[in-house]
Amino acid sequence: MKKAFTILLLIISSIIYAQENDVSVEEFYNNSSNWSLFNEGEATTKISGGNLLISCGNKYTSIRIWKSFAINQSNDFYIEGKIKQVSGNASEFYGLAWGCNGWSNSFSFDVSSSGKYRIWGYESSNIFNIKQATASSLVKGLGIYNTLAIKKTGTKIMFYINGTLVFTDNFKPFYGNFCGFVVGQGTNISADYFKLEIPKTSINLITSQISKYNKENMGTKINSPYSEIAPVISPDGKTLYVARSNHPQNIGDISKFDIWYSELLADGTWTQLKNIGKPLNNSGDNVVISVSPDNNTLLLETLYNSDGSFKSDQGISVTHRNASGGWSIPSKVEIENYYNRNIYESFCPSANRKVLIMSVERDDGLGEKDLFVSFLKDNGTYSKPKNMGNVLNSFNEEGTPYLAPDDKTLYFYSYTQPGYGSADIFMTKRLDDTWTNWSKPQNLGTKINTADWDVYYTVSAKGDFAYLVSTKGSFGNEDIYTIKLRDEEKPDPVVLVSGKVIDKKTKKPIGTQIVYENLTTGEIEGYAESNPQTGEYKIILPYGIKYEVSAKKKDYFAVSEDFDLRNISEYKELKKDLYMIPLEKEETILLENVLFYSTKATLLPESYPELNRLVKLMKDNPIMVIELHGHTESTVGFEDKLMELSKKRVAAVKAYMVLKGIEEERIHTKAFGGSKPIAQNDTEEGRQKNRRVEFKIIKK
Repeated sequence: MKKAFTILLLIISSIIYAQENDVSVEEFYNNSSNWSLFNEGEATTKISGGNLLISCGNKYTSIRIWKSFAINQSNDFYIEGKIKQVSGNASEFYGLAWGCNGWSNSFSFDVSSSGKYRIWGYESSNIFNIKQATASSLVKGLGIYNTLAIKKTGTKIMFYINGTLVFTDNFKPFYGNFCGFVVGQGTNISADYFKLEIPKTSINLITSQISKYNKENMGTKINSPYSEIAPVISPDGKTLYVARSNHPQNIGDISKFDIWYSELLADGTWTQLKNIGKPLNNSGDNVVISVSPDNNTLLLETLYNSDGSFKSDQGISVTHRNASGGWSIPSKVEIENYYNRNIYESFCPSANRKVLIMSVERDDGLGEKDLFVSFLKDNGTYSKPKNMGNVLNSFNEEGTPYLAPDDKTLYFYSYTQPGYGSADIFMTKRLDDTWTNWSKPQNLGTKINTADWDVYYTVSAKGDFAYLVSTKGSFGNEDIYTIKLRDEEKPDPVVLVSGKVIDKKTKKPIGTQIVYENLTTGEIEGYAESNPQTGEYKIILPYGIKYEVSAKKKDYFAVSEDFDLRNISEYKELKKDLYMIPLEKEETILLENVLFYSTKATLLPESYPELNRLVKLMKDNPIMVIELHGHTESTVGFEDKLMELSKKRVAAVKAYMVLKGIEEERIHTKAFGGSKPIAQNDTEEGRQKNRRVEFKIIKK
C-alpha cells in the first residue's frame, strides 16, 4: 500500500470557532476561510460554484484535506459533510476524516458509490478497521450527494448516512483536532458543505481583556522576510535573543535556525540583529531557550559534538561566557530517561535552574506534546520528566513554555484550551511545590491572540514588556512582537540584584560561582556565575523569602550579604558588591550572619548557612585550625555578664561545628566581651555591629 499523500492545513479560520458560536458551516462560496487549494499533479483541490472539488489520481492511495478546529474531545460534538462522487471507480471510498495528526494517526468515515461504508483509521502508521459493511439502500450512487455525520455524546460515538444511524461504538480518544475530507485513489468528489457543532464554551480570560495597549511588530531591525521565532529576553531586559531561519548569513544550511541577538540602546531602541556566530551556530537548528540573569550562561535547544559541530536536535546544552567575551563549546545537559516522540520540542528552566519544564511527546502523555517537569539532582543532572497534569495538558498539543522569573507564573500555547483560532497563549499560576498543581489556564485575550499561530511568550524580570511570535501581519513568515503589560498581566514581582565579586584585599574583580540560600530553611535556592573579566554578576530573587548571598572560590572565604524580601510588593533593582577574603594565616574574618537570640547564647536558624560554609571550608582544608572570637556591645556596669555571654556564644558556635563533624582540637575559642568594639555603642546600629563572631586562621 502506497503511503497516503496528506495535505495538512494549519491556518485557522476565525469563523470556524469563536466564543459566541456553537455551530459553524463552511459552504465553499469562496476561500475566505483559507482551505488549502493545491495542484500537485494527481492531487488537486479548488473551490468552484459553491463546492470544494477534490481530485485524487492513481499515484496516491488516498489524500486528506483538513483544518484545525477547537474541538475538545472531552465534550460532545457533531460533524457533518455533504459529499458526492463526481467520477472515478465506484468501489473507491470518500468521506470525512477527523481527529487527525498527520495521515499516520487519523480516523475516517467514508462510503463508496457501490453501496458500502467503513469506519477505520491509522495509529502510528498501522491501519485498523472499526467497522465495514454494506448499506446499498442508504448510500447514493455516482453523482448523487450523501450526507455523512459523526456525533459524539458522552462515552458513545455514532455514525449516520443520510440521516440514518448505521453504527454506534464506545468513543475512542483521537489524536488531534484536525477535521476534513478523505478521498480514495482515482476518485473525484465535490463537497457541498462542512458543518461543525460544539457546545458553547466561554474563553477563560485573565481578569479583564487586554485592551490598554496593542502588540507591536518590532520592525525591520528584528524582523525580516525570513522566519524569526523563539524570542528570549535577558532578565535585565537589555539583550534579546532570536532564532532565525533562511537568512543568507546563517551558518551551514540556511534553512536551519541560527541564534541572532540584539541589544537595547540608551534611547530605548534596539540594534540590528546580529548572528552570534560559532560555536553556538552550526549546521543544525540552534535556539536559545534561556539566558541567566548575568547574561553569562545560555541554555540551548540542540546537542553539540566536542568540536562544536551539530550532533542532535533532541536535548539541550549549556554554554558559558569565557574570559575573552566569547562562548564555550556547549555541553550536554543530562536528563534522566529523556526521549521525545515528536520532531519538535521546547524547554524553559526556572530562574535558579533547579526546575526544567519541557514540551515533548512521551508514552505517559495525555495526547500529543504535553508539558513535563524535571528537577535538578545533586549530581547536576535532571530527573525523569514528570507529566504536569490534565489542568495544563490535553489530548492535543501544548508547547513553548515560559516560566516567569517569579518561578510561579507559567505561559504556554495550547491548541485545546478555548481560544480564538490556532495556537493561543495562556497563563497559569503554580499552586504548590509539586509543580503538578496549577490554576486553570487563562487566555491572554485578543490583543495577544489571533486566529493565527501565536506562540513563544516571554517577559523581562521587570515584567513591563512581553515578547512573542505571531504570523498575523508579519513581514515574512513568523515575526517577533512586543506588548506593554498592565499590572494584572505581570508576573509576581522579583528583585534583580547586581554588583561585582571583589577580592577584599587587592580590590581586583573575581570570576566565580555565587550561591543564594534561603535563610529560613537553609536550602540553596540557586547559583550564578560572575564575569571572569569584570567580576560582575546578576541574580533574580523572587519575593517572599529572606536570602543570604555569597560567592564560592578556592582559597577564599566570602563575606555574605542578606536580602530580606518577605515584604516586597513591586519590582526592585539593588546593587551590592560581594567581597571575598583570602584565606591567609592570622587573617581575621567576620561571620556576618551568625546571629543569636537577644541576651542568649542560642543560635538563630539564619546562622546555619554561614556556619555550614565555615564547616565546609574546614573539611576542604583538613589541616586548618581556627580561633573563634566572641564580641558583644559595651555597656558600663555589665562587663562581667557580657564577657560570660561572649564565652557562651563562641562555645555554642564551636558545639555546632563539632556536631557537623569538625574535630574539637581544630577549633579554639576566645571571648572579648565588649572590649573590642568596631562601632560606637550609643546607637542601636553600632551596638548590632559590635555583637559579632569572628574567626582567625591559626594554621592553614
